[in-house]
Formats: sequence, C-alpha cells, structure tokens
Amino acid sequence: MVSRMDKALTPPSKTTLSAALTPAARRLLELALLESERSGIALWAVGGTIRDVAIDRPIVDVDLAVDRDAPSLARAIASALGVTVVIEERFGTASVTIEDKRLDLATLRREHYRGPGALPEVTLGTTIERDLERRDFNVNAMALALTGPRRGELVDPYSGLADLARRRFAVLHDRSFEDDATRIWRAARLSAQRDLRPTPSSSQLLIEGARWLDTISGDRLWREFELIAERGRAGRTLGLLDRWSALDAVSPALALTAEAGAALRHRWRPLPPTRLAAVLLASRDAAPAGAALRRLNAPTEAIRAVEDTRALLAATNEDPDRLERLAATSEEARRAARWLDPRQAALQRALRRWERTRPPLDAAALLALGVPEGPRIGALLRCLRRKRYLGTLGTAAEARALVRRHLDRQEDAG
Repeated sequence: MVSRMDKALTPPSKTTLSAALTPAARRLLELALLESERSGIALWAVGGTIRDVAIDRPIVDVDLAVDRDAPSLARAIASALGVTVVIEERFGTASVTIEDKRLDLATLRREHYRGPGALPEVTLGTTIERDLERRDFNVNAMALALTGPRRGELVDPYSGLADLARRRFAVLHDRSFEDDATRIWRAARLSAQRDLRPTPSSSQLLIEGARWLDTISGDRLWREFELIAERGRAGRTLGLLDRWSALDAVSPALALTAEAGAALRHRWRPLPPTRLAAVLLASRDAAPAGAALRRLNAPTEAIRAVEDTRALLAATNEDPDRLERLAATSEEARRAARWLDPRQAALQRALRRWERTRPPLDAAALLALGVPEGPRIGALLRCLRRKRYLGTLGTAAEARALVRRHLDRQEDAG
C-alpha cells in the first residue's frame, strides 16, 4: 500500500484547513478571520497547524501569526465569545480557548538569544519570511496567508512540504540547539508522533546538541517531559531521546532501561507524567532517581509516584504488615509497577483485598467490652483486621471472644 506521504503533497489551503478543524476550533478561526478582515490585519496560519493539515493529521491547536498586535486581536475574539484571554505582552503572544480547543496568536517577530539556554529577546514586527527564520524545523516553518494582500499564498522557504512528502524534517540552522536545546525534545516528539525522521545532517546536529541541555532550567525540562506523556507514544519518543544521548545529558538515571522500554513499548496513548516518571525511575536506586527528579524540578506527586512504585516493586510477599505499609501507595504508582513487573498483579490483588478488609469490631465496640482508651485500641483493631484477612477470624462474636480472652490475660498478668 502506498502511503499518502510517499508522493507529493497538496499544498494546504484555507478550505482544507477549515475542514480539518473541530467545530470549536473552526469557530475560533472564523472569529479570527472576521476580526482580521474588519481591521485590515494580515493573518497567517503557521507551524504545526500547516504541517498537520498537509499530512492529514489531527490538529491539536490552531497557530496564527499576525502582522500587527496579536494580543489586541485575541481580546476582540475573546470578547465576542465571552471568555478570558491569556496574554504574554513580552512575546507578543496570546491564546483563546473554548471547549478544550486553543487558538494561539503571535505577532510576527524576530528573536535573539544572548546565550545558550536563555529565553529569547523578542523584537516585534517583521515579515512572515523573517518570522519563519526563527523556528525550529523546516516542516514547522511554513505559513498560509488567510487574510491580507497575500491571501491564499503558501510560504515555504525551507522546502518543508517536500520533506513532509519524504517523511523527514530538517533543523533550520547549525546553532539551533545551542540557542534552545529543548528543541531536541521537540524533535523527538515530532519524529515519534508524526512518523518523521530527521535528515542525516539533522541527526548529527541532534546528537551533538545534547551537550547544551545542561543550560536548560528544570522547569522547562519538566514541561517538555509533560508534553511527552500527554501527547502519546511516550516510549518511542523516549527511545529517540535515548538514542540521541539527550536523556543521559539531562541526568544519567533517565536513560531508558530495558524494563522501562518494555513497559512502554505498546503504550501509545497519552498518560499522566507522574506515571511516566515512575516507569522511568522506580527501578533505579534512590539516589540517582532523586537526582534526576531534582534536575527536572519534578512536582511532589511525581516524586511520590516514583517512591511508591519502588516500594511496590520491592515487596516480595503478601504479608499483612507489608500490605499495610503499601496501602497508601497511589494508583499511578500501582499501574506503573504493573507495567514494569507483571508479577505485581498477584500482589496488588492481595493489596486490594487488604484494603477492603475491616476488623469485625470498631473502636466503640472495644471500649464497650472494657478495653481502656489509648494505644491498645489501635493495636487490637490491627490484630482483628489481620486475623480476618488471613481467614482465622470471621464473625463479630468470634472477635468479642478473642478480645475478652485478651482482657482476661491482661488482668491475670496484672
């Protein structure tokens, strides 16, 4: 069977773009077009939006470039919808969201990086060609004029459409990863999620560029990690990063183990980043795993998921004392442990049974039987629960008899 991407692709148009959108996204675009026409603004569909229309993939968000003030246009759209708008004045960007579909608008701009890993310095106002120069990959550096004097024109200065037809992409310039090494993680997502491969020269740049990842803050790295989890095909994405030495460059403990690779091999759907962190790090020793989590500036719930998964994997039997300690483990940790070790299924069945087990008597019943207030109440409740779980104690009557014997022994000992 010949893939649509084995032959020349039809250049995207406003018609094919509109047809590819969900009703909510189409409504956002139509309002943007209406406001642009009313104000005489030139509007361009850019980046991943054009790429995904060209290869007939679902569009996540709609990206638009504006030849004037994007925040003002976004405010007008949000006002018409009666929703709020998110604005970054420094970068000349804004976004409007309805029904989980987001319209991203950016003023045409140039960027300059003062040093590796630094956020760019932005100069607002330029041509669409200069704006495309600042982008990461050629397949993301295409623009379709939706309004204005160049309406209907596709601007593709780096042959992105031709490379899409060949199922590949290229880095725009040799210092791309020195400027912003998070582009390496974006390249892995692009490759894994859109079935594209880097050109040979771009592959070499990706491998060489991994050394610049130490200039990227933990907050930015964690956001890239979240996107890997949330966009799907996490195992394939991480496998590419591992091949490019990008995981090891962030922290050696992130390098993909055989266990983690096997656990993620057939997990194509999006997953919570906390579970992904647990799959990657729970089989590592605590010290290197902790160092990796600190490097990523991972949130508390991710740290807990890794620790809980490690505790589950370390459990070697179904003793009630151990199960009691494991009862507080999170559901994400339990799923991660099952992915990593199929033998976890039996342990976790026992754990769920333990969690459902209740002692035949409660604290009030123990007090009524004459058990004094204090730690003895808790100890007896745990004893009753353990015996019921093990099947050596059934009814409340049997439990009362056991408690009376206990009190008699205590009285005799006194």
